[in-house]
Amino acid sequence: MSSSLDRPFRLIAFDWDGTAVTDRTTDASVVRGTIERLLRCGVVVFIVTGTNRTHLDRQIADEIVGRHKQRLYLATNRGSEVFGFDELSAPVLLQRRIGTEIEERALTATAEAVRDDLAKTAGLEVTIVYDRMNRRKVDLIPLPQWRDPPKSAIGELLDAVEARLASAGFPGGIRGVAELARRAAIANGLQDVRITSDVKHVEIGLTDKSDSIRWMVAHVAGPAGIPTRDILIGGDEFGRVGGYEGSDSRMLVEEVEGATVVSVGREPDGVPAGVLHLPGGPPRFCLLLGSQAAFHPVNLPVAPTADPAWTLIEDGFVLTREHEIESLFSVSNGFVGSRGSLAEGSGLSAPATFIAGVFEHADGSTPTLVSAPDWTYLSGRIEGSALQLESGQPLEHRRVLDLRQGILWRRWRHRDLSGRITVIEGMRLASQSDRRLLIQSVTFSPENYGGVATLEAAAPDGSASIKSLFNVRVELSVSARIERPEGDWTPALSHVEVEPTRRDAWTMSVDLGRTYRIDRVACVRTSREPSAADTSTTGASVRPPPEELVAAHCAAWRAHWNRCDVVVEGDLEAQRAARFAVYHLVSAVNPDDETVSIGARALTGPAYRGHVFWDTEIFMLPFFVFTYPKAARALLMYRYHTLTAARARAKRLGHRGALYAWESADTGEDVTPSFVLAPTGEVLRIHVAEEEQHISADVAYAVWNYWNVSHDDTFLLDAGAEIIIETARFWASRAVLEGDRRYHIRNVIGPDEYHESVDDNAYTNGMAQWNLETAAQVADLVSERWPDRWHALSARLGIDPAEPRVWARVATGLHMRFDASGVIEQFQGYFDLEDPGPLDAGAALVPTDLVVGRAKTQRSQVIKQPDVLMLIHLLWDRFSADVREANFRYYEPRTSHGSSLSPPIHAALAARFGKISVAERYFRQTAEIDLANRMGNAAGGVHVGALGGMWQAIVFGFAGLSISDEGPRFRPHLPPSWRRLAFHLLWRGGPVHAELFPEPSAVRQEAM
Repeated sequence: MSSSLDRPFRLIAFDWDGTAVTDRTTDASVVRGTIERLLRCGVVVFIVTGTNRTHLDRQIADEIVGRHKQRLYLATNRGSEVFGFDELSAPVLLQRRIGTEIEERALTATAEAVRDDLAKTAGLEVTIVYDRMNRRKVDLIPLPQWRDPPKSAIGELLDAVEARLASAGFPGGIRGVAELARRAAIANGLQDVRITSDVKHVEIGLTDKSDSIRWMVAHVAGPAGIPTRDILIGGDEFGRVGGYEGSDSRMLVEEVEGATVVSVGREPDGVPAGVLHLPGGPPRFCLLLGSQAAFHPVNLPVAPTADPAWTLIEDGFVLTREHEIESLFSVSNGFVGSRGSLAEGSGLSAPATFIAGVFEHADGSTPTLVSAPDWTYLSGRIEGSALQLESGQPLEHRRVLDLRQGILWRRWRHRDLSGRITVIEGMRLASQSDRRLLIQSVTFSPENYGGVATLEAAAPDGSASIKSLFNVRVELSVSARIERPEGDWTPALSHVEVEPTRRDAWTMSVDLGRTYRIDRVACVRTSREPSAADTSTTGASVRPPPEELVAAHCAAWRAHWNRCDVVVEGDLEAQRAARFAVYHLVSAVNPDDETVSIGARALTGPAYRGHVFWDTEIFMLPFFVFTYPKAARALLMYRYHTLTAARARAKRLGHRGALYAWESADTGEDVTPSFVLAPTGEVLRIHVAEEEQHISADVAYAVWNYWNVSHDDTFLLDAGAEIIIETARFWASRAVLEGDRRYHIRNVIGPDEYHESVDDNAYTNGMAQWNLETAAQVADLVSERWPDRWHALSARLGIDPAEPRVWARVATGLHMRFDASGVIEQFQGYFDLEDPGPLDAGAALVPTDLVVGRAKTQRSQVIKQPDVLMLIHLLWDRFSADVREANFRYYEPRTSHGSSLSPPIHAALAARFGKISVAERYFRQTAEIDLANRMGNAAGGVHVGALGGMWQAIVFGFAGLSISDEGPRFRPHLPPSWRRLAFHLLWRGGPVHAELFPEPSAVRQEAM
């Protein structure tokens, strides 16, 4: 934005079609919401249009109700009418120009003279639009393909019109037609005729947009004392088009000299002096309005983001979807996360606030991530009647997840059973600048009443004892401040005991049409963290005001997006999905705590009890490695701090080295449940804890991947080398040399969990082989570059000098079977199982074993998620192109996608193979796992592993990222609708910016 726009304006006037919306059929809800926020903040909005009022009513005005609507004006029919609104939000005609009978006949005669002249002199057929108030329109190109051209096609339209006129031999083009019309108008007695053109038409009228602007200055700005310097005027056709002045230039009357004027149109011939050109059409104008809303934070500490590419919107209220919405709209910062539940609750609300790394260890039960007392509860009563969505009539209800600012917004306009209408707007966030803070700010406005209101809010006792292995204590305190138009306020306070917590209740008198605000700041502390040296989160008397806390949080998110954003131009849904993934990944991690990791549903829901799986290292970590290395390091240090438990687990099973837990909590011990209840009621034994041992190689892979990209030598020496070596020792003792002179790893489960207790699973053996080889490489690297550190490490771990050669020998001898076409057998005997035939790739993602039964599934070749293909995805360069593609052809149709982790890997692989339509289908499936609840279990929390996989599908798949010692390289295969893909990476301490385009050779890569 220009610096001249970096301030608030008191009056904003703009053209509607082409500037604020693409056309009259456009969903205008986003721009309408921004306009309404401006109106509520006291800004006058003056909309200018060439059409009649019904279009504006449908797109914007009918949805705005309240006294603030009196600041909205509609100037319609190209300067002929102006409407305002009364205190009941009904339209009021303020000005109308009506042509006389003589003027109407003259307009018709003029238009017909132009038509006849063009037919006679050039043989050119044009048509006339008669049914317009005070004007006639001569259609210069009445052809089907140009029936209703969008403003974005003005350049093409101009070329087509000028070519049509030139081919007919008519001189002067559009400008010549306009001059012809002017002469005909004068000849018919229209001395003050207004000739305008939108390229398709030449219009002959009695009024134009100058009449609208002059009326605005005389009847709105003047009486309100608004100087022209505080007026912002927006349009899309200020410059000449085809040699004739654009229709919006008529708004540049002398009465608004000194106003700021902006064009967001294409402006083929440029803009007049003094007009700012910010091309981009309605999306750019919506951003401009949003920036203005940010200058008027009268009601809430900050304005919402208006750009639809940064927002996830839930309109209305469907009770049965509440658990799902609560997960998607969670706010979190890696230390504490709060589900997006309704503040006042509902019949199906399940509020929860999770604290990373704090688990309940109840006797005889599986450790479960702690949920703190609910701090979000906030409800209102009007004259004793509770405000509830399920009681009365919600006139408007919208929740918006603001990805850019990391804020959950809510707007609720409600009519209670007594007819009282209340408008409630609120925001909630988990601070990224001070991870102990959760902030809630809510305004409420009595729209048609005054009286006694009561606000009731959760008031946790201050601390709660949590039974955990480490006797962790959690403290949660909440402070509140209520503000009315005159400033801070302390209404009567009482307390309500509602098990299991206490509530504060404030009773106050409220006035019709006024806005009141309550700010609540929750501070979460645990005995796991050292006491803070500062006092920013202690007493309310020393805490900064909410505006400062929110500003610091938003600044932190800006820094995240500058580092982590993924830009997808041309596909709004893909853009939203990519940013939704980045939002939840960033929200899940705390780079300042290396004793916690990310659970399978992060801090957004109760599924899997907060346990940590391979999802973190294999699916999420690449995102952090390339964009947020401090966070990646902290996650890997969690594995280092739980290495003792991994060693003990390997020892209990009779092996050396370290075997990480399949499901891990705070201690690193395996906390996988032993049994699960199937939907059929059958109690099923869970074998993954004992058999899904590839987790150790997965952790080692993540460690090496981080070091290879970052060259964080301190991490390698202090933790990484030890993890890689100890996991390799496990595989060296786990693999058994048999009579065929090959090493075998028997009785395991691979990523495909449908087949249990199998021998020589390809993924397990392939990753174990990689782990063993890499450990030998690390031993050589450390001993050569840091001999003193190697001596100390080998002494502490008891590494025999010959041991690295053993690792290499076992790696070389590990069994893996290929058939004649290069297909790798997933495990011994897999090729002999029943071929299930092609599966429905578009079906709902439901585990096959729950549909057809475990026994039938295990007899079949159907697999849950990529197993061999997962190995190829991770170790791409180890396999030839022919082998990679042969395995994709074989295993892709046999995969049922019973895991959320399956579609993103298939998307990544298909894109790398150039199978763009297949890749795009799997990418959409991945996005729909949460955004469309495709698996039916989003209520348990977002599938953050799949979101990490989505990032990989974009960066490794569509962008074709590959890594060598020379650095990142790209081989893009973009979907046809993606006009541009852009993102940042970090490579060995240096930033790299990548811009990729659909053309095979169109790659821009530069160090920043």
